Amino acid sequence: MTTGSEPATTELEPDEPHESRDPLTRVIAISLASVVVFGAALATLQTDASVHESTTARETTRVAVRALRANVTESAVVGTESELQGEKAFLAYRRPLTEGSPSLTDAVGVPRDRRGLSRQLRAATEGLPIARAQEAIDRLSFETERATLKQKALATTRITWNTRSTQYTTVIAVLAAALFLVGFGLVVEGRLRVYSYGLGMAIAVVVALLAVRLYFLPIPSTPDEAIAAAARAHVREANRDYEGAIAQYDRSLAIDDEFAAAYRGRAIARLLAANPDYSETRAVTDLEGRASEAALRDTERALELEKRRDFIALALLALQAFYAEDYARSLEGAVAAIELNPEDPDVRLLKSAAETALGRPAAARSSLQGAIDLLRDTDPSQRNRLLASTYLSYLEWVAWSVPERATEVRTLEDEVVAVETAFTLDRQLSRTLPAGGKVEVLDLRYDRGRLNARMPWRGLPKGTTLSALAYERPLANGPWAQPTDLALFLSPSGDGERRISVPLERTCKPTEVRVDLYLNGAPAGSETGPGVPATC
Repeated sequence: MTTGSEPATTELEPDEPHESRDPLTRVIAISLASVVVFGAALATLQTDASVHESTTARETTRVAVRALRANVTESAVVGTESELQGEKAFLAYRRPLTEGSPSLTDAVGVPRDRRGLSRQLRAATEGLPIARAQEAIDRLSFETERATLKQKALATTRITWNTRSTQYTTVIAVLAAALFLVGFGLVVEGRLRVYSYGLGMAIAVVVALLAVRLYFLPIPSTPDEAIAAAARAHVREANRDYEGAIAQYDRSLAIDDEFAAAYRGRAIARLLAANPDYSETRAVTDLEGRASEAALRDTERALELEKRRDFIALALLALQAFYAEDYARSLEGAVAAIELNPEDPDVRLLKSAAETALGRPAAARSSLQGAIDLLRDTDPSQRNRLLASTYLSYLEWVAWSVPERATEVRTLEDEVVAVETAFTLDRQLSRTLPAGGKVEVLDLRYDRGRLNARMPWRGLPKGTTLSALAYERPLANGPWAQPTDLALFLSPSGDGERRISVPLERTCKPTEVRVDLYLNGAPAGSETGPGVPATC
């Protein structure tokens, strides 16, 4: 019997699991684990890209050393072979050792011909040591070009791997933000949990899509067979086998149709095939532009593949547009090239010529001065002679294609000759004719493959400088060209004479020849002589 009612007991329900109250908790936990695993996978990919970049960098360095060694060896062999050609009979590009001394071959400013000997001499000496030496030079040239192209290809691959590694690092950093937001959803309640989780997962999804896209982006890699074909093309081009070079570039591009160097090389080979003497004389004979369209397509394709960051292709585009008489486009290409490499004088000279054609004399003079300033601390060399002759040939093209600019052209030509004379003979010029004395050119003609003339001077005061620059006209009524080797700089005095008889190996024979004379940097006359009927 109870004296009172027993206290009622209430049985407590055990706490419900947290996830039963908020089903999102389990989802967040699973998502968090997934994001962590995905981040680990990205870290693995980033490490893999970094390892590939390091491996490619080491291989690039090894190839760069081989390319440098091959370049030095080739330059030494070609330089020695050039000296062994013997003595030239015309127009030295250097201070004479004595007054009226003959010129030396190694002092003549001629674009290097890797064949070294004339076609006739090579044919006569087939199988002899000289011919075998030329084969060795070609092998050296091939190895040098192949190593150089391989180095550039590896450098592109390395940069891509480096960029990929950096991109993965960035993606991982963004994923860390997503990981924080997803994890934050576990420690907050209500709407904030939903927002934090949703934003974190949205970022994670975007990161995942970016990572997948990065993973499937191609890594550029140029096959060795394509590089070897391009190197063979380079050798054939150096030997003036331009059609053979084009065929080899075709083969290279058939293997790898995204090989920018092959497109650029084929563009050059096509231009040289249509203007066969250009590499030696800067003479343009393809006045109808037979090769221009195909060559321009190649150049544009090379620029597209290099994202318009290829200095050589931009300079080539400027050159092609110049000879197509599209001077505005030429100027645009030259400006873009100079932005990439402001230390190169060649394109500044082309820019000056284009500005002359467009009727901008002040800008043309400024561009010329910019090129001269870049050469101010250098010594007289074949390279500087080549720059001067190329610029003079550009100006002659402008005078031919835009006759109303002839006066401006002549002013710039006189300026260049005066600067080159002072530079070569290492003295200041008065730019005025001497009070007494004169010089003239007699019996000037091109006949039987030789340029012939007599250049007598009478009563020249001591210290007078004499410059004579010869021009060729390969097409009747076409533009003149000033070949690199046809320039003479002397310091004569009193009475004297230089007899000239120079063999000129040309595919397009001169139909007319011209010699411009300067005393103390001032124009002293010009003489024109006959050539032969046009052969192009």
